[in-house]
Amino acid sequence: MSTSKAPAAFDAGEPTKDVKDFATDLQAAMNNAITFSPYKKTGVFAFHWENDDMGVRPLEQELLKTFREQYGFSATSYTVPLVDSQITLADRLIAWSKDFREENTLRIVVYSGHAANTSESAIHWNLAGKCNLRTGKLQGLTINWWGVASMIESVPGQICYIFDCCSAGSGALKHYDGAEFVAASGWGQQATKSLDQSFTQILINRLRELQGETQTLAQIFGSIFRNAWSNGVGACPVHILKQGRPSVTIGRNVVKQPHTGMVEDDCRRVLLSVRVRGDFPAEAIQWKEWLAHNIPQSVDSVEVKIEGAFGGSTVLLFTCPTEIWTMLPADDPCYTFIAHVKTHNFLLDEPTASYMLPMRSVPPSRKENESPRASEGK
Repeated sequence: MSTSKAPAAFDAGEPTKDVKDFATDLQAAMNNAITFSPYKKTGVFAFHWENDDMGVRPLEQELLKTFREQYGFSATSYTVPLVDSQITLADRLIAWSKDFREENTLRIVVYSGHAANTSESAIHWNLAGKCNLRTGKLQGLTINWWGVASMIESVPGQICYIFDCCSAGSGALKHYDGAEFVAASGWGQQATKSLDQSFTQILINRLRELQGETQTLAQIFGSIFRNAWSNGVGACPVHILKQGRPSVTIGRNVVKQPHTGMVEDDCRRVLLSVRVRGDFPAEAIQWKEWLAHNIPQSVDSVEVKIEGAFGGSTVLLFTCPTEIWTMLPADDPCYTFIAHVKTHNFLLDEPTASYMLPMRSVPPSRKENESPRASEGK
């Protein structure tokens, strides 16, 4: 039976964390979202299928051109053949990776095409050039991407993936700690069929807007995500961080003083809850002083705002930019996503106001099964 009451609502032993640990998580997420690491060399490897039925190659070429012109990256395009597809792709990627076999290098692997649905318990995630649009099943030769990824991720240096396909978030299921992953769609979700509304096109547009300005991949994704409702992107993209590491830097491989703030293209933010330990002061003035003492000023400067706290509860509600949200620990049960919002808690503008629901008067009592007319006659 469906119910609005989650099992966790009846669990009195939910995990909590110290308020200072919460502040530490926020500080680490902010640092990982805006820490810039210039690389000695950056390369982009984009691949598509020989039997591609979507016509992705022109858009792929446009993305590679943008990386070359805006950032000076070396860029390679590869067509997956229909003979020994997996072996030849793996060999080509390994050979390409050897040119970036140093710790201070970055490899960006881009894929455009079809992909199958999968699960975390599966042993493969298949990519293909053709798909039956009616059934959603891949057609023709396929490759198991997880098998290829495990080979190239052992090469020294940083690596990240940009996948524009259906169920693109599945790419991170087996390699969650292996690399940073930006996906055009989530697990089991369909990407758009329109190239004009594809994630690749929206990414090209964003990179051209930056005109070579250095940003992390988390910042670039955050800007795209905030504008997803207005820029017509056909599917909601996903960002999966590499645990314990800053987001990779997209820049011209030189030391600069880039803009380090969060990109606030509009007011859209993420509303989260966190379960913490500690006694919250009851008075508003004391509450603000308590926040100032426990939340670092550097975190407050990127618009992390406490939206609500409740006596007798361990829950804090807070909003933050998309970049902070995606860089928070994904496996921490103390954090819960609530919604995407465009304002702060506007009810806090009138802290003394009391809001009551309208009450209906209670009808006169009658004996059980007695009709209204019988009651009127007495």
